[in-house]
Amino acid sequence: MTGTQDPITQDEALRRFPELSALVALRERQWRFHLLTENDELVGVAATHTEERFTDAVFVFDRHHVLANRLVAEGVVWMKDGTDLVEVVSDLLDLPVPGEPGAPTLVIRSSSLWIP
Repeated sequence: MTGTQDPITQDEALRRFPELSALVALRERQWRFHLLTENDELVGVAATHTEERFTDAVFVFDRHHVLANRLVAEGVVWMKDGTDLVEVVSDLLDLPVPGEPGAPTLVIRSSSLWIP
């Protein structure tokens, strides 16, 4: 045995992990996917979508750690760190486009206090 496995089909992946439907929806919307590595080890997957005035991003670190944000020229205006991939992606996709009523505008400033 070589230690490598054959890739599974999308249908099989969705059967085993239904929450991946959120990532399929992003791919169907033409989002770009990026593998996140550290020391040649896969640590997560990122998906990004850029419009003229903003970029939305989703970072999946494992089945129960997902982060999403919206970035405008001034900085990050929305962020959600959660355990439910479908919920985090849905909340991001539900955001109004910058300039529309209800769109987030307040830039989130990073804190100098680091909490593990």
